[in-house]
Amino acid sequence: MVQLGTVNRIIKAYALVGFCVAAYALYVEISLENDPDFEPLCDLREYVKCSPAFISPYAKGFGIVRYIFGEDSAFNVPNGLTGMLFYTLSFTLSCSNSDKLVNIHYYLAIASNVSTFYLAFVLVFVVQELCLVCLTTYFINAISLLCVSSKRRELLSLSVHLHKPCKGD
Repeated sequence: MVQLGTVNRIIKAYALVGFCVAAYALYVEISLENDPDFEPLCDLREYVKCSPAFISPYAKGFGIVRYIFGEDSAFNVPNGLTGMLFYTLSFTLSCSNSDKLVNIHYYLAIASNVSTFYLAFVLVFVVQELCLVCLTTYFINAISLLCVSSKRRELLSLSVHLHKPCKGD
């Protein structure tokens, strides 16, 4: 079994990388809003571009918040900002081995992967571009879920071993 300290370090590393990728996504989105001629580094080829994803209506509030709260709502923030918040939470939660906090982290990781599937669907079928920044985020979210799941299993295993009844009880 993987030791909790090792899993926590891996989660922290992925959270830091995820934060940087999300910050870059936010930078690109803001730059494209302010300068339509801006050419981000992630626009590599005609069919490998992140710009279309970051200027689409799905780049803010996952394309959903605007229908619920309105286009100008404080909740309709760029997905990159949401990602930065998620990775900050993920990093912070990886500092604890509390069952309650690990469960919160686990369900947040599941939610991030649900949003990943949704955004991947949008990317493929609506935006119809190959966005390397988006794909990197999806990969990081999947690895994060695997690591948090591993940590949760390890903690459950430890608690089962600690709470085993003694022979003769």
